[in-house]
Amino acid sequence: MNPYHARRPRMRGERYLKFRCTECGNCCSDTIVPVTDEDVRRLAAGMGLKAADVATLYRESDFDDKGEGLQFANLEGGRRTLGLLKRQDRANGREACRFFVGDRCSAYAHRPVTCRVWPFTLGFDASGRRVSSLSINPALPCPYELDGRNTVAELAADWRWDDRQDAAWAAKVSAWNRAHSTGTRDEFFAFLGLA
Repeated sequence: MNPYHARRPRMRGERYLKFRCTECGNCCSDTIVPVTDEDVRRLAAGMGLKAADVATLYRESDFDDKGEGLQFANLEGGRRTLGLLKRQDRANGREACRFFVGDRCSAYAHRPVTCRVWPFTLGFDASGRRVSSLSINPALPCPYELDGRNTVAELAADWRWDDRQDAAWAAKVSAWNRAHSTGTRDEFFAFLGLA
């Protein structure tokens, strides 16, 4: 075998590159989808909505894991973070993302980055450049199939996009918290440029 055409080393979880969503809706229902101001801007512009029609503020206690890893702003009534609005889904009796309509994402082209990377969890090598492992996040039941096509390059690009967006969001929330011991939703949205 020509060494220049040798197959790259296998990564843990490589089989998940064949992941295919079965459109069960579990990730769009009965969960809060945390978002950043950039997600809200993209969704609002793409769907022709106001920011307040896209996202709302949730408490730490609204999350099963108490919002572990999320950024919370100091607001009236306690600490809050942005999440997609939810609605009652009459078809299945569950709460669902306001964009989950007819068992489909009605905002798919403009969806949050967290939705783009879900349900994957990527691990990187020590250099941070190469994906070394791929797994399915166990936070929600996901009855996927393994007959799809995903590329490491696309998954890594979305994962890095998510990391950059999360870092920018964390900096904005930190700046808000340094400047405000409390505030209203409208003041926070104005601070984020979402008013």
